[in-house]
Amino acid sequence: MGEDVEKLRKEAEKIVKGVPKKSRHIRWHWEKSPDNEEMVRYHFIVVDDKDRAEKITRIISYATNKSIINHVFNPIRKDIEGRVKNSGLKYLFETYDSKYPPEFVNPKNIFNNVIQDTALTERKVLSIEDYVERLYGE
Repeated sequence: MGEDVEKLRKEAEKIVKGVPKKSRHIRWHWEKSPDNEEMVRYHFIVVDDKDRAEKITRIISYATNKSIINHVFNPIRKDIEGRVKNSGLKYLFETYDSKYPPEFVNPKNIFNNVIQDTALTERKVLSIEDYVERLYGE
């Protein structure tokens, strides 16, 4: 298990090049929902010193405004917060299932400093919450 954790950590370090972990940014990824094959699962981590929840709300609002068909964003994880080590910033981690396609939900359409992290997925060996905590936590 230790080797798996270290491999994921190194993979995440490669992804963040260009956007320091200790700076304000949004990390996200999508995958097929493991609970419903008609849905897409979206993971969002907002690193900032304020308005973290508002930024996720803006991403969701942007997606709903892009389509004439309204789908819901079903919360899977909400309000998971933590501090970014060696920084004055905090992170907010949330996960949703929705039928909106990823091109409607992409935070790069709204914000700068967006990282798409392919390691931010549901997993069996190391939970996604553990991954986020090891990436940012104190």
